[in-house]
Formats: sequence, C-alpha cells, structure tokens
Amino acid sequence: MQPRAQTLCWLLVLLLSHLGWWWYSAGKTASIVQPQSVERVSTQDVSTTKATPSARADLEGILESLDAAQRRTDLINHAATAAQNDPKTAFSQLSNIPGLADKQAYLKQLLSTWAATDPEAALGACSSLPPGELRASAYAAATAAWAVKAPNEAADWATANLTGSARSASVEAIAQTWAQNDPDAAAKWALEKASSKSGATAIRVVMEHWANTAPDEGAAWASKLPAGDFRDTALRSVLAEWADQYPAAAAAWMDANPDSSSLASIVANAWTESDPTAAAAWATKLTDPAQRSTATGTVISSWSAADPDQALDWISRLPDAALRTELLSRTLGTWAADEPALALDHANAIQQPDERTAMQDQVLSTWASSAPDQLADWINSHPNLQSSDTARQHLTTAWTESRPETALSVANSIRQPEMRSQMMQTVLADWQEKNPAATAAYIKKYPQLAPLLSP
Repeated sequence: MQPRAQTLCWLLVLLLSHLGWWWYSAGKTASIVQPQSVERVSTQDVSTTKATPSARADLEGILESLDAAQRRTDLINHAATAAQNDPKTAFSQLSNIPGLADKQAYLKQLLSTWAATDPEAALGACSSLPPGELRASAYAAATAAWAVKAPNEAADWATANLTGSARSASVEAIAQTWAQNDPDAAAKWALEKASSKSGATAIRVVMEHWANTAPDEGAAWASKLPAGDFRDTALRSVLAEWADQYPAAAAAWMDANPDSSSLASIVANAWTESDPTAAAAWATKLTDPAQRSTATGTVISSWSAADPDQALDWISRLPDAALRTELLSRTLGTWAADEPALALDHANAIQQPDERTAMQDQVLSTWASSAPDQLADWINSHPNLQSSDTARQHLTTAWTESRPETALSVANSIRQPEMRSQMMQTVLADWQEKNPAATAAYIKKYPQLAPLLSP
C-alpha cells in the first residue's frame, strides 16, 4: 500500500471511531438530562406552594447571627418592612429580642416607620414599655417621626405628657428633626420654654444644627436674646460647634461682638485642639482682662497636657511677666501630675531666683498630692538639694491626715529649724484633734516633742 493511501485509511478509521463515541455519549446524556429536567420542574412547583416564612420565623433566623453589626442591620430592615405591613404584631415581637442594643435598633426603626403614618398608635405602644432607657428611646423615635410633619404638635405633646428621661430624649429628637426643616421656628419654640429644661435642651440642639449650616446666623440670633442663662446656653452651643470646625471664623465673630466675650474660653478650648499656637495668640489679645486670663488659661491647660515642652516654649516668650508667671505655674502643675521629675527639672532650670522657687513649689505641691510615695523616693535620692526641704514640707502636709507618724518623721528630717518645728507642730495639733489617745501615746514615746503641743 502506498504511503498516501495508508494515511487516508488511518484518517477514515479515526473519523469512524469519533462518530461512534459521539453516538454513545448522546444516548447517555439524554438519559441523564431528562430526570434532572423533571426534578427541576417538580422543585419549582413545590416552591410556589411553599408557605412564606412568618415574621416570627424570620426574626428568629436573624437573631441566630453572631455578627452583631449584621444582625442589627437585618433587624432594622425587618422592622421597616414589618411596620408597613402589621406594626402591632411587629411590636409584639419585641419580647423575643434578648439584647438591649438589638431591641433599640429594632424598636427605633419600627416606631419611626409606624409613627410616620399613625403617631397616636405608635405613642400608645411606647407607653406599654417599662420605664427606662428603652422606653425613652422609643418615645424619641416616635416623636421625631411625628415632628417631620407636625413639629410644634409633637413638641407640645412631649412636654405635656412625658417626664424624666423620656421627655428629655423626645425633646432632643424633635428639635433635631425640626431644626433640619425650620431652625428659626424651632428656636422660637425653645425660647417660649426658656425657663424650662426642655427649652434649654431644644435650643442646644437647634444651635448645634445652626452651627453646621449657618453659624453666623445662629450666633446673631442668640446674641439678640435677653441676657441670662438661656442666651448663654444658645451662644455656648453655637460657638462650641462653630469653633470646632472653623475656629478662626468663630473667634472673629467674637471679636466683633465684645458683649459675648464671657464665652471666649469656649472658642479657645475648641481652637486649641487644632492649633494651640493660634488659639493662645488670640486669647492673649482679648481686651477684657478677666476673659483674657480665663481664655489663655484654658488654652494652656489643654496645650500643656498634650505637649508641655511646646507650651512652655511659647510661654517663655510672653512679654507680660505676670501673665508669664501665671501660665508657667499652670503648665508645670499640669505636667507635674503626669511627669513630676521632668516638670521639676524644668523648674530648676529657671534663671530668675524668685520665679524658680515659686515654680519648684508648684511642682512639688502637685507631686505630693498625686504621688507622695514617689516623691518620698525622690527626696531620699536627693536629700541635700535646696528644694528638698520644700519637698519634705509638701510631703508632710500630704500625709498629715492619713499617716501622721510618717508625716512627723518626714517633718523631722527638714533641715531648716524653723520650718521643721512649724511643720511638726502642725501635724501634732491635727493628730491630737482627731485622735488624742494615739497622740498621747506617741508623745509618751517621744517626750521631747511635748513642748510642740499647744497647752
């Protein structure tokens, strides 16, 4: 056979074998596919006749989840749907939800949806809950939804029918909703209730909203109020929120309205969080001496807690000696509560003798109050420093009431005779007044101290 004929023969055999395999496979596939098709139709028929899961069953499935965030999301979605279909039944399911946070998530959505169409029924459901946080949050959700359409009615109802935490939570929720739609009307309602706690709550919420939308308008409205607590609450609320976001603008408004300078520390405190250098520079330029001192002190207290070295460097450049000393004392006192040894090192480095002594006294006084045992260890390690007697004096004072015998021992180690005698006399007098028997026993043991007791 020729090679070409042989090749053609092999190709023909291969083609026939493939045709045979295809015929065999087609038959097998048909026998497999057909039962699957029947089964699929059967499943579809069953699914159309299968009962829809009940609200209880669906809720139980949600509560089985261990993912708290997902569980609450599902509860909220479930409540929104259930409230539209059958809110009363959905409300009755609340007892099946075990955790307070889950209950609140479910209930807030349920009552918000329910009250949007039937506030009376939703509020009636709230009244059936036991007193406490859950009922307060339930009333807040329902009244806030009511306030979308009728804020004045919702606010009047809450103040007339609710008490305690339920009233406070509801008034706050209503004010938040009302302020989003008509802040001027909400503010006027709060003004009508100015003498009440509800009025103060409402104006705070309205002003915080105003500060995020039109802070200058809110501040202008509040500044025209009669002097008093309500005006201060309104201004404090809008300025604090405003300064938290735009401190320079809030400060500029205060500069243009000096009659509001009593609240300068509100702006200074918020500004310090973002730019303490700018806040301090502004505070020190306030024209009213008392407000300048208060605002600057507010800045320095926060600044020194965050970065005492930077605060002290800024203070050292102040030209006003009296203000510099006052702020230095505050800063070192704050620093000493956390890092007394470092604060004392800074005080020791002050060149001016009187200022150095005053700052050492401030640091050691704070140290003795906050960590007396640690100060005692420092004294033992530095017995002969000039400031050591000052440390002993403050440590004696710190232990006079709680550990009088130890206080006397510390006082007796003071190197300056006059200070030593005075401190021991003070401890003995205090001890004798509070526990004469123990004092008498101590004097009997150390009769040389008897002359220090007053006759």
